[in-house]
Amino acid sequence: MSTPSNIISVPKAPREAYNKDRRAGKLLRAQVVHLREALIKHLEHVAVTVAIDPRSINSEGEASAYIERCTAILHPHAARRDQK
Repeated sequence: MSTPSNIISVPKAPREAYNKDRRAGKLLRAQVVHLREALIKHLEHVAVTVAIDPRSINSEGEASAYIERCTAILHPHAARRDQK
């Protein structure tokens, strides 16, 4: 196996780089807000799906649609790939 000549070594971050008691900066707080928004959107999809009583599903088509909806929530990366 050949060794690439353009290897970039990245030094390990010092222990003081992370301080769990330090005040969070604007970027980190913005990421928390965006994550919350994503979770809320996710919860809306879950709430609609879990409102369906599985005992009310009688046909293979209904079961297939329910399974597809659940799978899209649990594995969104796969659902996006299928839409191409």
